[in-house]
Amino acid sequence: MNEQTICAKVNPRLLTKASRLFSGSLEGRIIEILQNARRAGASEVRISNKDNTVTVQDNGSGIADFQKLLDLGGSGWDEALELGEDPAGVGLFSLAPRQVTIVSRSHQVTIEKDGWTGAPVEIVTLDNAIAGTQLTFQDDKPWDVETVEKHAVFAGMRVVVDGKYCHSVPFCSKEATEYLDIGCRIEVTSELSKYHREWIRYYYQSKVIVNFHGQVVEMDYWPGKLDRNIHIVVDLTAQTQIRLMLPARTKLVENDSLEQLKAAIEMEYFRYFQRQKEHSLYYNEYLRAKELGIVLSEATPTYRVGLVWDEYDQVAEVVEPRHFKLSDGYLCLEKDFTGEHDLTNVHLLAATGDLTKSPFVPVCIEDGYRGYSWANLPKVTSAKVTAGKEQLRRSILSGELVCVDTLSIVVETSDGKQFASEVPMAMVSEEPTGNYKWYSDVLYVTQKARQQMDDQNLWFHLGGYNCEGDSYETQQYYAEQELDAFWADLIGPHENLRQELLTKINQHYPLYDKWQKIIIEETGDMKIILKDGKTERVQRPING
Repeated sequence: MNEQTICAKVNPRLLTKASRLFSGSLEGRIIEILQNARRAGASEVRISNKDNTVTVQDNGSGIADFQKLLDLGGSGWDEALELGEDPAGVGLFSLAPRQVTIVSRSHQVTIEKDGWTGAPVEIVTLDNAIAGTQLTFQDDKPWDVETVEKHAVFAGMRVVVDGKYCHSVPFCSKEATEYLDIGCRIEVTSELSKYHREWIRYYYQSKVIVNFHGQVVEMDYWPGKLDRNIHIVVDLTAQTQIRLMLPARTKLVENDSLEQLKAAIEMEYFRYFQRQKEHSLYYNEYLRAKELGIVLSEATPTYRVGLVWDEYDQVAEVVEPRHFKLSDGYLCLEKDFTGEHDLTNVHLLAATGDLTKSPFVPVCIEDGYRGYSWANLPKVTSAKVTAGKEQLRRSILSGELVCVDTLSIVVETSDGKQFASEVPMAMVSEEPTGNYKWYSDVLYVTQKARQQMDDQNLWFHLGGYNCEGDSYETQQYYAEQELDAFWADLIGPHENLRQELLTKINQHYPLYDKWQKIIIEETGDMKIILKDGKTERVQRPING
């Protein structure tokens, strides 16, 4: 049996694709060139723009071996930097295939387009040496201060663009915790500068962002269950083992150091809440902190008074009483009820019932908070609706509206109490009748609902806004028209006519408050008797 071996190698054809190994973006070129200057020990970089030509001058150590410039994958950096930053040796190739002139110490080269793919490039010796390195090339857009500053602000160098200084600020504050074994500093904060926020794609979302000497990446990891308007910033040091994925370097490599970093971030996350006077962490997060040896106080009681909400607000508002204590509230869980509308009716009892002598306050507490001592409340166990004699029934919108002479709701709770009151509105599921095989959702009201309940509340319980129909305003208008007609028919056969007449009078005769009465005669003439005893006559047009 013959044994064979293979080994990895870089094909020379890779050079022909050098200009496509990068994102090709202006920002990508700025990042690479600033990183090269910093690795060369530069403390200052000066950038100038003139006639589409960009000149970048740094005061670093310069170039000792020009061959390394075109050695794709070879960096030429010292051992300490190689260990700490893992440079890819492709920085200058971000300028390919542009013509670039490079001057460093006492030598100069001009790399033409074919020079990037293997053609010989002549090294010229200069009479006068310069400190650092200077690059000159043409670009599609100027390297203006606004664009450069984003990548310079956390690089730890002084960067000047066309005579204007870019801001330079520390990525973390002095409050950050240093992790020498990972090679980073970590800080949890509720405040970020505008320079930090430029690196966050979703402005209002909590994020972990990592600074790799000026290049900042978002970390796809969050230690908690919710975004809590805080951010975690990680500043990598010179000897870090955290690595960026090549070639674009916009994501962290998944290695052992990254797992260590995640563990450290989680510790700092919980320590942040330990330092606060109060917190709103879920109960399982509270337990996780305890597991890590971080003792937290219980979360601040987090609850909502009321149970039924539309997109913006409560439907029939349940008002939290003055001096209300959560321990006096009743927890309502949909899974504890047998009736389809029990939750709604519990809400309506609290919102519209007369319970001044025995206050009843239903509350919502998110599942995540169950386990804290303050969340251990008595529960509502049942809700029963009792309706009196039916007075009028009408199909309105997608629901059924029924007016009854009396209506009440009785609620029972796990601590043995009972809360009962007459109410102007309640929801029920009526059993099928005749050939129907399904239950009907019906909104019961009394005549008091006309004065006590907003049309919006009635509309909501009759099906509410349908996103597949007309505009919200149009649907609202028709709902109000149908409700007005319902109340008019309930009150009397001519109520619709009376309301229409009053509406017209309001619109066309704003001084009608000076009238005593109006008489419409059989001929069509109209006689207005004023409060001062005078009479006005409005005759029907001759051709009318």
